[in-house]
Amino acid sequence: MPTVSIPALGLQLAASPDENLLKLLRRHKVPIGWSCKRGECGSCKCVLESGEVNLSGYQPGALPQGQREQGLILACSSRIVGDITLALIDSDDYIEHPQRRLRCSVLWLRELAPEVFALRLGITHDEDGGGPFVFSAGQYAHLRVRDPQGVWVGRDFSMAGTPVEAEYDGELEFHIRRTAGGSFSGLLGSSIVPGSELQLEGPRGAAYFRPRHQGPLIAVSAGTGLGAMLSVVRTALDNGKTDPVVLYAGFRHVSEVYGREAMDELERGHANFRAHVVVEFDAGQGMRGGRVGDALFADVADFAASKVYLAGSPAMVESVSNELLTRGVASRDVHADAFYAPAPQAAADDAQG
Repeated sequence: MPTVSIPALGLQLAASPDENLLKLLRRHKVPIGWSCKRGECGSCKCVLESGEVNLSGYQPGALPQGQREQGLILACSSRIVGDITLALIDSDDYIEHPQRRLRCSVLWLRELAPEVFALRLGITHDEDGGGPFVFSAGQYAHLRVRDPQGVWVGRDFSMAGTPVEAEYDGELEFHIRRTAGGSFSGLLGSSIVPGSELQLEGPRGAAYFRPRHQGPLIAVSAGTGLGAMLSVVRTALDNGKTDPVVLYAGFRHVSEVYGREAMDELERGHANFRAHVVVEFDAGQGMRGGRVGDALFADVADFAASKVYLAGSPAMVESVSNELLTRGVASRDVHADAFYAPAPQAAADDAQG
């Protein structure tokens, strides 16, 4: 019978051959993050120090090749084939909030830029009686709504508001780009209007703000990933962080830029905060041209003692993460949850919901 050893915790766990590693760790209440359970979000990363696992069926953005070469694996995508030794990532900063299933009502829907909307929800019913909804800045939730045919459709979206707003006011905000043919986003303004009912499950994700970290905080976003990064930045500053806090907000076109007032307000209120708006193709006044990752690496040569948080397109997250690892940044200091379209089975499960 295979043995899974975790020296830092003094654990030796007996496993069944071909057992799913995440299932084993959760059964023994080992402090490891998890969310999607299908190799898409990257929440359950750990370090394989010795031995082998059968690692398969995951999205490249959830486990970039640079991290794989450093020995990282995804527990949810790993099958145990023999004795292994594991090291956990960020075990000292591990936070697990209760998973909740809530009913929410749309309070308002506002267009931030062409086809980009802020969706504000109010919690109307707590299906599990767990009290206030608690999450960490940078996490996301799974939202579901019925389409015109009465079929449930769902997608994952990062919380753009702060944990304080959710816990004390019972309100949650999400930034969503409406795409043509989008099963969920395409319903913004039709099935999703003030008064509409949605279901929420969460919180999910491991790319949350680490409040005990001492050192620079760098947040990098692409498109509507700005919502999650504003949540991280605001929470860090509200918590009294005095180290440098820098936000790089990337967009493809100047027409897509939003959030400048919020960033300007944070700069006025906090001497240690700076924001850079980076537009790839047609940058305007007060903006930088090019890709957001290029702007980051042009500015920062030394990431020592820094933590980097990323949110946005899988392509941006993967490319910037890989470059950070190439430059010697430890994987424990790079925090991102990769977002992909749901797998067919996951979409089917939502529809049956």
